[in-house]
Amino acid sequence: MKSRISNILAVVLTVCAACVSLAAPRRTARVSLMLIDEASGSPVPGVVRAQHLGEDGDPIALAGLSSRGQGLDPKAPISHWYAVPGRATLELPRAQLRLEALSGLETERTVVALDLSDQSPAELRIPLRRFSKLREGGWYAANTHLHLRDLSRAEADRYLRELPAADGLDLLFVSHLERAGDDASYITNEYPIGRLKQLESARVQVANGEEHRHNFGAQGEGYGHVMLLGIHELVQPVSIGAGISGKHPDAPAMARGIDRAHEQGGTAIWCHNDWGYEDVPNWLAGRLDAQNIFDGGNHGGYADSFYHYLNAGLRVPFSTGTDWFLYDFARAYARVRGEPSPQSWLEALRAGRTFISNGPLLELRVQGPPAAGPARGLVTGAEPGETIALDRPGELVVESTARGRLDFGRFELIANGRVIASEPTRSVADHFEARLRSKLPVTEPCWLAVRINTAAQNEYGQPLFAHSSAVYVTVAGQTVRINEDVRFLLRELESARSAIAARAHFETDAQRTDILEPYDRAMARLKPTARE
Repeated sequence: MKSRISNILAVVLTVCAACVSLAAPRRTARVSLMLIDEASGSPVPGVVRAQHLGEDGDPIALAGLSSRGQGLDPKAPISHWYAVPGRATLELPRAQLRLEALSGLETERTVVALDLSDQSPAELRIPLRRFSKLREGGWYAANTHLHLRDLSRAEADRYLRELPAADGLDLLFVSHLERAGDDASYITNEYPIGRLKQLESARVQVANGEEHRHNFGAQGEGYGHVMLLGIHELVQPVSIGAGISGKHPDAPAMARGIDRAHEQGGTAIWCHNDWGYEDVPNWLAGRLDAQNIFDGGNHGGYADSFYHYLNAGLRVPFSTGTDWFLYDFARAYARVRGEPSPQSWLEALRAGRTFISNGPLLELRVQGPPAAGPARGLVTGAEPGETIALDRPGELVVESTARGRLDFGRFELIANGRVIASEPTRSVADHFEARLRSKLPVTEPCWLAVRINTAAQNEYGQPLFAHSSAVYVTVAGQTVRINEDVRFLLRELESARSAIAARAHFETDAQRTDILEPYDRAMARLKPTARE
């Protein structure tokens, strides 16, 4: 990627000659650092990385700043970046250095060559140029899945105050979870359920929910994991079954916990993509509100859950998070109506007004044909989560854009899980963009979305991804229903029911019925369609 190299003399420098020591030269130089928005000049939180100048310059630890890789592998790329919440004082070696800075996903990366060989103490202001202003359009970024462990309460407080803001998040959802014998070190369990205003900054709102879950064995697949967000009190039991809680039985069904969360006004987000057996019956029963992917591991890709669900006629909003620690930029952007809050953001998520990304930023709008009747001549349009209702086959116009700091390969338009148009990226200033404008004849119901396709990684060493939630298109009142995908879900139900019947420990017939009957009902619903 091209990086904007700023002449250090143009960026800096306020020299305090009175501070120059007459004693022996210091081996380090003290530099006051601030990241600023290039357009407004206002301070912004962000992250920096310092290296000795050269192609393979060694990274420099920045004492006093929070490592972005706190709690993670100290040798991983993310651990060479440090959070800058505001003005920071750095002790840097007296040498030729390279500093890189960025803020969230909406700024270009600024690179500064800094020669401190003979430099007196100075103030360094690094400008960051924005190539996107999503917040102005009502788009706000949230991580919906995060826990912290093996930190003190003071360390966890600082982590939650500084790192989400440095990564450009607007909201953060942490969650309570339990595992017998291990959860004593889960520091985020010390926070009360609900809004955590004591941890909030001017940039980031924080709320605490619950990860409700069941495993067969300590880490083995079980009924699954689901985030319960926007709740006011814990749903009990938090963890189900001996694999996690150390206690039998493997009951109740997770559906019971989801129902209790909804009674509190909560939102249920299935975790880890296709991980777990109880996802399909709960989606078919309308209990789930969104689907996480890439949150703490790669349990399949888009086609393993999202595309099957959408092709079977379900509406499934996309979401994501990072599970243990903020190891990535991963977040879901939701278009909020009104002021952003945990409640309004979750409402936008449930409506499907979202896209997910750890790099590129997406826009999608689908224009329908001119309206008939009193509104004749007006053009109808839809964004992710919305529906275009066609009375008869017609032509749609799809307009979409992707922008990212790094080269994200190709930008693709997806219809019913298939790529129907794509464009390569192009360099614009010091970021990358791709635009798609396609005329699409529609003869049958479908869903439309956009995504990127690349093998590239972001600055934290994670594979780049971005995918919008769907725009739904009905024709003469009919929704998409692809038999191949219906049959796939039927096989998933049959396999899950067999695995549970063979492995689960029940203490009563009522428990067995509570767990297994939802699979029977779901299969009965799908079988007539599957034979078409």
